[in-house]
Amino acid sequence: MTFVDPQAQAFLDRLSAAPPPSGDLAEQREGFSALWRSMAPQPPAEIAMASRTVEYEGHSIECLTYRPEGVEHALPVVLFLHGGGGIMLAPEDFDATSRMLADQVGALVVVVRYRRAPEHPFPQPLDDCIAVYRWLAESAVDWGGDSARIAVVGDSAGGYLAAAVAQDAKDEAAQPPLAQVLLYPMLDMAGAAPSRFDRGAFVTDEGLRATIALHFGDNVLDPRASPLRAPHLGGLPSTLIITTDTDPLIDEGRAYAHRLRAAGVPVSYFCYEGQVHGFFSFGGAMDEGNRCVAHVASWLRLALTSN
Repeated sequence: MTFVDPQAQAFLDRLSAAPPPSGDLAEQREGFSALWRSMAPQPPAEIAMASRTVEYEGHSIECLTYRPEGVEHALPVVLFLHGGGGIMLAPEDFDATSRMLADQVGALVVVVRYRRAPEHPFPQPLDDCIAVYRWLAESAVDWGGDSARIAVVGDSAGGYLAAAVAQDAKDEAAQPPLAQVLLYPMLDMAGAAPSRFDRGAFVTDEGLRATIALHFGDNVLDPRASPLRAPHLGGLPSTLIITTDTDPLIDEGRAYAHRLRAAGVPVSYFCYEGQVHGFFSFGGAMDEGNRCVAHVASWLRLALTSN
């Protein structure tokens, strides 16, 4: 049996005691967001937040931007693509960790309000994220960022989006990001790896399949939906992959790290033992969440300043 950290177990006990979700999708989204925010850490105060937009094919994509106050020079950019299966959660639910990254990396953090399934299924969420990335690669200076120093970061379904954005930049010969960070990422929507079936604390294979069906439909074999299935990974940026051993997605993260290394991509892979899917955002209740934010921030500082 996999060890579960006592703080993570307290969270799981809280979930098991709660009534099952009910109501329509809007109510489910509100409830899940409330749960997510209740686990958030205390954010640093000296971070300025603003709402900005990128115009793309006739609609506006809102982004929340975070930057340390009092800094006038152009900062490296962290494009943060949030999780939630592409269905749940919103940029505001990641406010605390976005502020922490801006503070600890010394960066402009950009969080995309991409369109969500099932109203806007694949590839629309990805298209929004690619549009924002390409805009930043050309015009980040307009928001106080340095277009030559961009990292893409994502958790869970946001990890899928981050990996797919980096692959798109490579495949389309666009300016590549300097680095990518994938936190317990969804990488194979047709996945049948052993970990999908033999573990699952908070996130389960059953829940993943339901989410994937709403988000991706019949497109699960498309490499733009399943980055692990891309035929060629050479030329991708330096990568940090973080998993946890209780997560049904762990095998996908490990497999992607292996394939990237085989393709000559610099990879750092870490497994946080005993943690639950989502713990990066749960520093208000789990000490390892804050340690993971510091870990990611330290890695990003080096990746964005050593190139």
